[in-house]
Amino acid sequence: MIPFDKYHGAGNDFILIHKRLDKISNRSELAIAQCNREDGIGADGVLFLTIESTSSPPQITMDLRQPDGSVGPMCGNAARCAVKWASELLNKEEIILHTAAGTFPSKIVDGGDVQVEMEPSTFEPKSVPIISDIPFIDQDLFGLNTTAINSGGVTQAVIFVDDITDPILLNKAFDIRHSKMFPKGTNVTFAQKIQNGFKQKTFERGVEGITLACGTGACAIASVLHHSKQIKPNQSIRITQEGGEDLFVTINKTGSMILRGPAAKQFSGELPLI
Repeated sequence: MIPFDKYHGAGNDFILIHKRLDKISNRSELAIAQCNREDGIGADGVLFLTIESTSSPPQITMDLRQPDGSVGPMCGNAARCAVKWASELLNKEEIILHTAAGTFPSKIVDGGDVQVEMEPSTFEPKSVPIISDIPFIDQDLFGLNTTAINSGGVTQAVIFVDDITDPILLNKAFDIRHSKMFPKGTNVTFAQKIQNGFKQKTFERGVEGITLACGTGACAIASVLHHSKQIKPNQSIRITQEGGEDLFVTINKTGSMILRGPAAKQFSGELPLI
């Protein structure tokens, strides 16, 4: 049997495994089976974690496998769940997180929220990636004003709308997710201006559906606002997630980001070896 912990970050939920990793012959197969909400535990991904507790601050490495078995280079809420887990295990407030998308200094802040520092987002087409000769900013895609961005190592198509509950958006998200303009696919993040912030709905690549929260999607929204000078440097933006919880993003003058929000343990258990 393989011990696991189940955590969620603002509703985005993950299975965390850090013991007996050498006994798991196929991480992708395990993720496909256990992320299934009908036949498995049910989750938006599985985090395979290794830890170096003797360094200061402690360092952890996160390997994210998504419900379709693909490797996720980074996920803001998965990162915050991994940091929360490590902080509780080691009784440390500061953690260095390593992912396929890079290294992210992280810490527990007042109230128990988890904060992750990220490098600036990019609109450069090759880095997004998107097939375009110029940055794809405020351009039409399937009838929607779309901006393509890589935020935290994750491709995002960001679209500001008047009504985030419009049912047509789900079909549009599917079309954009599979557009040939994005050679590696993309998340599709919708944002609606509300009092004191924004509401967010994200169709996630790899999950292949709407999730209750998306941290890199929140960072992408804030980055687009920062690029268009709709927010000031070091201004914290509240972004309400599909599940109802809030994430907060702050971007400094250089574009570097801080993602902050809740993360919590749900339960623990054991999985059979497959």
